[in-house]
Amino acid sequence: MSESILPERLRNQQQKRKAPGRMRQLSLTVFTLAAIGVIAFGAYYFFFPKQEQFVLNFYTYAAVDMQDFLETLTVKGTVVPEQVAVITPRVGGTIEEVFVQEGQDVAAGDPLLRLYSAEIVSEKNAAETELSEARAKLAEMGILQEKEQETERLKVLEAKEKLAAAERDLELQKTLYEYGSIPRVELERAEQAVEAAKRLVTQSEWELELLLRKHEADLAAITKSIAISEEKLAKAQENTDNFLVRAAFDGRILSLKLPNNRVVTAHQELGELADLRRQVVQLQVPPGQAQRFGVGSAVTVSLGQTSYAGEVTYIAPQAQQGNDGPTVLVRVDFLEEVPQLRPNSSVTADIHLHLHKDSLYLPRGAYLTSGQQLFVYVIEGNRAKKREVQFGLLQGNSVQILRGLELGEQVIISTYDAFRHLDEIQILPEGGHAL
Repeated sequence: MSESILPERLRNQQQKRKAPGRMRQLSLTVFTLAAIGVIAFGAYYFFFPKQEQFVLNFYTYAAVDMQDFLETLTVKGTVVPEQVAVITPRVGGTIEEVFVQEGQDVAAGDPLLRLYSAEIVSEKNAAETELSEARAKLAEMGILQEKEQETERLKVLEAKEKLAAAERDLELQKTLYEYGSIPRVELERAEQAVEAAKRLVTQSEWELELLLRKHEADLAAITKSIAISEEKLAKAQENTDNFLVRAAFDGRILSLKLPNNRVVTAHQELGELADLRRQVVQLQVPPGQAQRFGVGSAVTVSLGQTSYAGEVTYIAPQAQQGNDGPTVLVRVDFLEEVPQLRPNSSVTADIHLHLHKDSLYLPRGAYLTSGQQLFVYVIEGNRAKKREVQFGLLQGNSVQILRGLELGEQVIISTYDAFRHLDEIQILPEGGHAL
C-alpha cells in the first residue's frame, strides 16, 4: 500500500475542509426530502377528497316485525254470468209492443215483448172451424148410426120370432103326422120353414154385425179427424200464445236488438237475459302458472276497492292458442251472490298459492325505490349504516324481508336519495319519527 507524499499538516487541512462539505450535503438532502413530504401532504390534503360527513336531521324509521305473508298469483279476468239466455221469439211476426228496456231486472214469466202474425191467427181460425165441423159430423153420425143399428136389431128380432113360430108349427105338424092327420109332405114343408127361419136369423145377425163394424170404423175415422183438428188448434193456440215473449228466469236484460221495421222471424236473436245471482270469473292463465294451483284453491277477486271471496272450480285440461300465446281457461266461482257486479267487467284475481307464516317485514316506504330494493340503513345509536337486504313479497302496506335484517332492528324507511352513496351517516335521534 502506497502512502501519501503530502506532509501530515497538509493532509489535516484537507480533511478539515471536506467535513463541512459533507454536512452541508447531508443537510440539503434532508431539507429536500422534507420539502417533498410537505408538498406531497399538501397535494393529498388539497386534491384528494375527504371522507364526507352527512347528518340526517329528519327521518322516519320502523322496527323489523313479523307477520304472515300470502303468496298469490295475480291474473286479470272477466265476470261472466253462469246462466245467459238469448231472447228469441218462437214464432215470426211483427213486434207490436215492448215491455222492458236494457238494464231492467225481470222475474221469471214476466212479458218482454208482444208480436202479431195475421197468418198464425188465420191458421187458428181455420183449425177452430175444422174442429167444429168434425164434432158436428160426429154428432150427426151418432144419430144416424143409432137409427141404422135399431133397424137391424129389429130385423134380427123379427127373424128370431119367425124361427120360433116355425119351430112351434113343426112340433104341431109332427103330432098331426103321428096321428095320421096330415100327409108326409106337410111335415116336410114345416121342417123346411124352420130351416129357412134359421137362415134368416143368421143373415140378419150377420148384417147387424157388419153394420156395427162399419159404424165403428166410421166412428174411428171421425174421431181421428177430430184429434187432428184438435192438434192443429192446439198448435195454432200455442203459436198465438207465443206472440207474448216472456222471461225464462229471474235476471237482468243485458241487451235488446230490435229491427227498425219491427218484423222478426222465429228464433231471431233479439237480446240477452242473464241471471246475475250466479256469476263466475273466467281467467286465461299461462300453462306454466296453471301448474301452481288446483281446483279448490282460494281466490280473492278485486274490482276497484271491493274484494270478493271465491275458489277455483275448473281448470281446462288443455291450453288454447291465443293472440298472446297459449293460455289455460280457469273458472272461479264466487262464494257469495254478486248481483252488483256488471257482466263482462274486468277484475283482478289473486289465486292463493302458499302462506308464509311469521315472516319478517317492514312497512312500505320511499326507501324501497331510493334504495333500489337492494339495501337499507340500519340505525345503530346516533349513526345509520348501509346493509344489503333481500326483499320478498309485497302485501298491502308491508314488504317481506328474506335476508339481511333481524327482528326488532330499526330501519330508516324515508327516502335515501340524499345519502344513498354513503355507507354510513350520522343521525339526530330527536329528528326521528317512528312509524
